Amino acid sequence: MDKALYFIARAVVAFLQALPLRTVARLGRAGGAVFYWLDGRHRRVALANLTMCFGHEKSAGEIRALAKENFRRIGENFTCAAKTASMTYEELKPFVEFNGPPSIVSPPPGRMPPNILVAIGHFGNFELYARFGQFCPAILGG
Repeated sequence: MDKALYFIARAVVAFLQALPLRTVARLGRAGGAVFYWLDGRHRRVALANLTMCFGHEKSAGEIRALAKENFRRIGENFTCAAKTASMTYEELKPFVEFNGPPSIVSPPPGRMPPNILVAIGHFGNFELYARFGQFCPAILGG
């Protein structure tokens, strides 16, 4: 059974890696929307948590919309993580952007950048952290 699950998962990952990133993102969002309806237990938890946080500020419809978007973003993140893991620097470059003061993002030659803290949104592709140095050498101190 483990072997069968491995081959199924590997086939899904290979399929995703063969597609363009934008297509993979759309598929992930669609999959997340499907899981919103299929995964009743986690849907109820998400709705309860959002109601505790925003119940006095947002309507039930707005809370449901937030929960649905959360599931969509999780699906998008999973599929995009599978895709970006196989992308080269050149393939990934159009999708990565660093913003910040020039002294940090691209310090003058021979000058070390100041200490920095890099943050990515909760729904971001955490696997990209390992590749930040390719796009912003200052992060690696050089």
